[in-house]
Amino acid sequence: MIDVYISALEIVFSPFSLIAIAVGVGIGLTFGAIPGLSGVTAVGLLVPFTYAMEPTTAILMMVGVYCAATMSGAITAILFNIPGDVMAVATTFDGHPMAERGEAKRALSMVIFGSVVGGLFGALALATIAPQLARVAIAFGPAEFFALAVLGLTAISVLGSGSPKTMLKAILSVLFGLFLATIGSDPVSGASRFVFGNVGLEAGIARVPAIIGLFALGEVLAVLYMSRKYKQPRDTSQLRKGAIFSFPSGEDLKQVRGTLLRAPIVGTIVGILPGSGGTLGALIGYNVEQRFAKNPESFGKGNIQGVAAPESANNAAVGGSMVPLLTLGIPGSSTTAIMLAALTLHGLRPGPLLFRDNPEMTYAIIFGLVVANIVMLFMALFLVRYLLKVLLVRTEVLCFFIVSISLVGAFAIHNRISDMWIALVLGLIGFFVKKYGFSLGGIILGLVLGNLAEDGLILGLSLAGGNWWEFLTRPVALSILLLSALLFVVPIAHQLVSARRNARNGNVAGRPSGSD
Repeated sequence: MIDVYISALEIVFSPFSLIAIAVGVGIGLTFGAIPGLSGVTAVGLLVPFTYAMEPTTAILMMVGVYCAATMSGAITAILFNIPGDVMAVATTFDGHPMAERGEAKRALSMVIFGSVVGGLFGALALATIAPQLARVAIAFGPAEFFALAVLGLTAISVLGSGSPKTMLKAILSVLFGLFLATIGSDPVSGASRFVFGNVGLEAGIARVPAIIGLFALGEVLAVLYMSRKYKQPRDTSQLRKGAIFSFPSGEDLKQVRGTLLRAPIVGTIVGILPGSGGTLGALIGYNVEQRFAKNPESFGKGNIQGVAAPESANNAAVGGSMVPLLTLGIPGSSTTAIMLAALTLHGLRPGPLLFRDNPEMTYAIIFGLVVANIVMLFMALFLVRYLLKVLLVRTEVLCFFIVSISLVGAFAIHNRISDMWIALVLGLIGFFVKKYGFSLGGIILGLVLGNLAEDGLILGLSLAGGNWWEFLTRPVALSILLLSALLFVVPIAHQLVSARRNARNGNVAGRPSGSD
């Protein structure tokens, strides 16, 4: 086995492999930071160029893209409240408030460091416990996937934490997201749903155009509407000068040390489940971290733990999503699905036989994941000072650039004009969502998990002959549903108890001084 490790290390540290990883990281940083041009797009565009490469070199370049794009989606999420990718949605909750306080550099440094920690943890999980974790994931059926989607939807208790009014707005936002997920064709009968005769809606609401519209275009409209507020730039002293490398401070690292232990575990476990990916990992990681926090009320207002948790979780999901890919031939995410196609084009068949027939290549991919994260650390930290200078660009120019790139990105995913219209309409909706205090994250959560919940529910009921109790007889599904109920009920109970206590205190304070 030692010979296999040595051969794999020789492959990874060959000049061509190192160049491929570095180029992949550079492409991933670029594509991930531009709304609409996500890591999935970058990896897909790379496939034709891999024909002339060795299979291992091609996959290592894709691994570099995957790692870097997963992290760099948080750049625009922090600077402009516009996630470069859907996986960075949870990062906007605390990252952008930090940027508004003039702490953009601090937030970006934590994003980079937390992403690398999560990525290295995911690589370690991939190298050590891949077969065992894959067996657990493959045992999941439709009932478990439905329960997992329900668990993700209970994140509304986080998105709506605070007053009953804000919680109600978060719930309504999630319901609207679920409605968006139902637009298109019925998965059973194929009948059209909520398309109102529009052929462009038959394929449903694609995630990327929806993300672009709600976040990018909605944010642009909000910025232009509140032009007086944004007329004066944020404190630019930190943008014009700063160290070449920007590591997180010792105080910040001390504050997030527990976060960087918990969130990667959550991200890895969720990433292993086929179809879940880093988006759900980031949202659940954020949810879990708020539950563990000493000051949960500070989340959503610029808490550094709220930045470290989703980024370390979604980057850990990169390694997790490669577990079923390499051990079972089942892609764990959209990006690994493209990597599966690339491996197949090169005559390789991912699965248990890949470890037996091509162990050097398999471990080279695992070691390459470690190297990609280290390369990403230094490349990204070096670029922080230059990325921050984007904030010096005039608001009008930046808005024009964002709208142009966003519409191109919305069209480029499926080459459909209808996706551009979807982005524009949802951009207008996103503006009013922000204006009246509803939850953009709740809408995206409902849209992302709606299809997963519907597919799991329909298929689970079909296999159970329409018997709903079948979902409660499976121990794993039942455990997840009970956890979901607990996470949903506890905040509501807390609100009721607090309201009753406040009312009691108010009555006591209002009694006459001479009363019994």
